[in-house]
Amino acid sequence: MEDMKPEAAQGAEFKGKGIEAYKRMFARAEEACTEARKLAHRDRDWHDNFDDSQWSDEEKKTLLERRQPIVTSNRIKRKIGFLCGLEQKQRTDPKAYPRNPQDADTAAIVTDVLDYIEQETRFDNLASQAFRDLNIEGIEAVEVIVENGDEIVVNHLMYDGFFYDPRSKKRDFSDARYLGYQDWFDEDEAFDLFRQKADDPKEQEKLDAELRSKLQSSYEEGAQDEGYEDKPYNMWGDEDRNRVRIACMYWRGQGKVWNYVYFTGGGVLKEDVSPYHDDNGKPDCAIIAASAYMTRKNERYGSVRDMISPQSEMNFRRSQALFLIKQRRTWARAKGILPANASEILASADAQLIAQGVLGQDWGFIESAQEVAQNFELLQEAKGEIDTQGPNAGLQGRGTEDQSGRAIIAQQQAGMAEENDLFDTHNDFKLRVYRAMWFRAKQFWTEPKYIRITDKPDAFRFIHLNQQQPVMDPMTGQPQMGPDGQPVMQMVPGTELAKMDADITLHAAPESLTLQHEEFVQLADMAKSGVPIPPDVLLEASQIRDKEKLAKRIQEEGGAQAKLQQAAQQIEEMQKVIEEMQSRLQDASQSTEGMKALAEAEKSKDELRKRELDNQQYAMDFELKSQANDLKARELEIKEQELAAAQRETMRVAEEDGKARAADSMRLDQAFAGLAQTLQQIAATQQQTAALILEQGDMESEAVIDRDPVTNRMITARVVKKRRGAA
Repeated sequence: MEDMKPEAAQGAEFKGKGIEAYKRMFARAEEACTEARKLAHRDRDWHDNFDDSQWSDEEKKTLLERRQPIVTSNRIKRKIGFLCGLEQKQRTDPKAYPRNPQDADTAAIVTDVLDYIEQETRFDNLASQAFRDLNIEGIEAVEVIVENGDEIVVNHLMYDGFFYDPRSKKRDFSDARYLGYQDWFDEDEAFDLFRQKADDPKEQEKLDAELRSKLQSSYEEGAQDEGYEDKPYNMWGDEDRNRVRIACMYWRGQGKVWNYVYFTGGGVLKEDVSPYHDDNGKPDCAIIAASAYMTRKNERYGSVRDMISPQSEMNFRRSQALFLIKQRRTWARAKGILPANASEILASADAQLIAQGVLGQDWGFIESAQEVAQNFELLQEAKGEIDTQGPNAGLQGRGTEDQSGRAIIAQQQAGMAEENDLFDTHNDFKLRVYRAMWFRAKQFWTEPKYIRITDKPDAFRFIHLNQQQPVMDPMTGQPQMGPDGQPVMQMVPGTELAKMDADITLHAAPESLTLQHEEFVQLADMAKSGVPIPPDVLLEASQIRDKEKLAKRIQEEGGAQAKLQQAAQQIEEMQKVIEEMQSRLQDASQSTEGMKALAEAEKSKDELRKRELDNQQYAMDFELKSQANDLKARELEIKEQELAAAQRETMRVAEEDGKARAADSMRLDQAFAGLAQTLQQIAATQQQTAALILEQGDMESEAVIDRDPVTNRMITARVVKKRRGAA
């Protein structure tokens, strides 16, 4: 019961019924559900089985007098526990779908908002508690409200405090005229909870006096309830402990408008139109409830009710079987033959019976072997009966060790078929709660707000809701200023919750892990035997967590590996091309060195012949110089031809191999340019030599050629000067 209700719906007229009408509605709900509530409490006791609650006090007394053991094998709790565990395994998150094509982005925001509210309210845990109530008492109920301005809260309503319109005939209570809950409060706590604030001290004193009067007058108001567990019973107030019972009720008024009221036995504490709206903006009931099964008298009950009879028979049969095995019954022809406490003596382990007569004639033992066998057969039938109710052995994973995966899944599906109705009711209940959460967020989250989304286990993100931005003046391009001197703000499109529309759905998760595991094992065996099964197929068939992320990573690494292999192939091809170019360059370099050496030798021979001529024959010297120049011209022509051929070869290689070979061609061009420069230097040297011949007529030169001692190839050619006639 929250400490503050939001303001009522704007524009809705409210007309209350009065305290007497509210008390009559509450009393009718109590009176109509009295017997159903007693049976529901019995169902809870049989489920909990605290202090052998499945046996009544009279039965326990009789068994103790009979020296018969009190034996209880609580299979009801195991059955309900399995159903609750199955509900927890099948938990699914809500998902919003767009109502229009342009609402695709907003549907994703609605899904994130519901995920945030679900985590903040811990609704998964509350839904599991409500599901247990649905199985035991037959009713699950919550209240979806807003506290502290915009904090959405989901309150779990206990069965003992929940009441409803006894004329309601639908499981989801959609036809109920009123729904409510009650609880006990200390008088001071109730006073602080419903105290109204006033500015005028006299008005405040008057309001406080009226509230005290209503609370204290509840001590004398009686009630007809015998089912609520929070004592004291049968009254609206307990003066000895200063406690009052306060009821909160949502009721449907004229025009099917939902209203709410807080009241006690002494009067109305607070009432108005319901402050919560549905998807159409109309006042809505904040209580959402569902029931498992119904009788013709609209009495609600759960799965435990049908298990009580076979559970009771099983308890009696087991106790009786143990008693017959342990206890030996006797007969006697007359009194006095056997001691009066013969049964107690025979019950002990070291029994010694003294009888006044002959065994078999005057007294004897009553054989109970046949009776024990018959009782055991009936016990097995009782066990089988309770085992067939609710989840079967296959659904619980028992007795399926030697069955295939398909057989197990077929047996589990057959067991689930019996519980589909129960789970369908619970899933519809959760769906209505999720929609109510969205309605509350859409109505009350109107200010800018950040929410943290943790839909991924290793990361989180933030969403900015109702994001605002300044209104820009189209004439000046500057933000518009309001009367208070602050910029006029407006909502950023796509972030305002109040304008978002989406359809919220909830899908049940099928229990198919056994079949999936069997298929994965088969695929793994095929892969081991050599069948080429892609890794992504094995990963998809497995039950590994985050397998989508792993598959994406394997895909990315596979693409990167392919690119690396392709790059390595290209590098290898380029390496071969580079080696070929280096070989060609080396051959060209060797050819250039040979031509250079030959040119040097020819030059040396020409110089030797020139020096052997008489210094006076200047004309012949000039002729020899002219011949030498012609020879150098021919050599340059040859080199130019070779250079052109090398350039053509380089261009061809560059076209095939790209930039790498173009770089090699450039280096070759530079080499040939250096060679041409060297030849030019040689020509200049010859001119200088001729000048020296004219100046130094008494000197003579000799050509010396150095050769490799192994290959006899010419290495260098040089000219050695000496005086005429010198050795």
